[in-house]
Amino acid sequence: MKKKSILFVFAHPDDETFACGISISKYSETKTASSYLLCATKGQAGKAGEPPLCTPEELPRFREQELRDACAILGFDQVDVWEYQDKFLNTVPVDELVTRIHQAIHQIQPEIVVTFAPHGISGHPDHLAISHATTQAVLSLGPDTSVRKFYYATRSSDEGFGSIKPPFTDPIESITTIIHAPEYMQKVADALRAHRTQHLSVERVFPGVTKGKHDSVPPSNHYILAWHSLPNYTIQGKEADFFAGLA
Repeated sequence: MKKKSILFVFAHPDDETFACGISISKYSETKTASSYLLCATKGQAGKAGEPPLCTPEELPRFREQELRDACAILGFDQVDVWEYQDKFLNTVPVDELVTRIHQAIHQIQPEIVVTFAPHGISGHPDHLAISHATTQAVLSLGPDTSVRKFYYATRSSDEGFGSIKPPFTDPIESITTIIHAPEYMQKVADALRAHRTQHLSVERVFPGVTKGKHDSVPPSNHYILAWHSLPNYTIQGKEADFFAGLA
């Protein structure tokens, strides 16, 4: 019997940990589902740390390795890093991105697909572009697809935040799914620290993490169920599992 699987589609190294670290850790640690990541860029437009840990030319290689280190901590089964230019994902033809996402779905056969909410949480143009492309990809799948549910990763406007609140959040009434697993906060903090060149943004969003703490890591990840193909499925309260409603 095929193990259940989840495909996460994001724009940059560290998006996976910032947005979904608790969820990935939970499914990996409990061995209830395999997790796969598509990362569209190597984050080459980001910072190299302060003081710099590498040259600008070395940054793509550094960030890809940091991503793979973080994903190993979280428990991803497979990581695929594309070669698109950071900050220019919105210039890539949508059809090209959709085709590549379709190819990944055909290969992996996931039941669940996760990407950013349309606002991208931070509003970064690459976040918006990957959300739009993934949405188009899922909504254009044929009836024989493996995908049964499609989620937007977001943050609840009602949750507590570290030193900054994301530019875009969603009210708790709009949140359909909360994956709560505080026992994995330490693991998420470890994965965040693996993104060494990004220590400034990690510390800004999760104060204390770069100093070895983990109490600023949210114990829950929040999602909106954007689409599903489950007959007669209705959510009672909040889902606590991506696979709720699947046989």
